[in-house]
Amino acid sequence: MLAALVAVLVLGIFGYALIEKMPFADATLSAVSVMTTTGIPESLSASGKLFTAALIIASISIVVAALVKFFSPPAGGGDDMLTNFFGSSPQDQGLIMKEVKVRSGSSLAGLQKSQIIQRHGVVVVGVKHKGGFDINAPLSMRVKAGSTVLILGTPATAMAVERKKKAGR
Repeated sequence: MLAALVAVLVLGIFGYALIEKMPFADATLSAVSVMTTTGIPESLSASGKLFTAALIIASISIVVAALVKFFSPPAGGGDDMLTNFFGSSPQDQGLIMKEVKVRSGSSLAGLQKSQIIQRHGVVVVGVKHKGGFDINAPLSMRVKAGSTVLILGTPATAMAVERKKKAGR
């Protein structure tokens, strides 16, 4: 987009210099003024007026295209963290959120949130404590037996987490 704006600026400078016979500095100021819609050069020829109209349309089109691109979600969700983690879009996986009570023999007890992601394929969204619900817990936080976690995963991984016991129990 930046290259397109520079190209329009250069075209504007040379256009005013050739069509209106403006010195370089005046042509540059005129092109910038028109592109930023802050002003239009005075006493233009008919060709200069048509050139100015085209320059305005080109400039606004590039700015609108840049804004649309900036505010649009990525195509295909390729930059979406959930898509990258689960391998496809959440709609395809049928992701669910589930509350799981962490018992003393649970495979979750004593693990850090980051370890739960790696070992079980679910994301710990929050942890319920006596004092409330913590959704901003760091990945290094250990899940304690007796707490309740809110997990996000596919139905299969969420159910598997509930059934798994610690190794050796």
